[in-house]
Amino acid sequence: MATIEISDKLIRKVIKIGHYQDAQNAVDSILFDYLQVHQKQATAFDKLCLDLEMNDDEIDSLFKRDKDSSRTLDL
Repeated sequence: MATIEISDKLIRKVIKIGHYQDAQNAVDSILFDYLQVHQKQATAFDKLCLDLEMNDDEIDSLFKRDKDSSRTLDL
């Protein structure tokens, strides 16, 4: 947890303009909104990329066919 000092005058203005309940709520909301705007969104390509930290067995398992998939058993 970090401690940040903000002048009382500034925080009162922010609370009044933003209709926040208290200073903590105002700062949390402002920082959350900032992250939403500036955080890099993963593209479709980024989602398809393999994690470089995966071990060889995990990568191999991605490309092996599961012999039991799509089989049905008639009883």
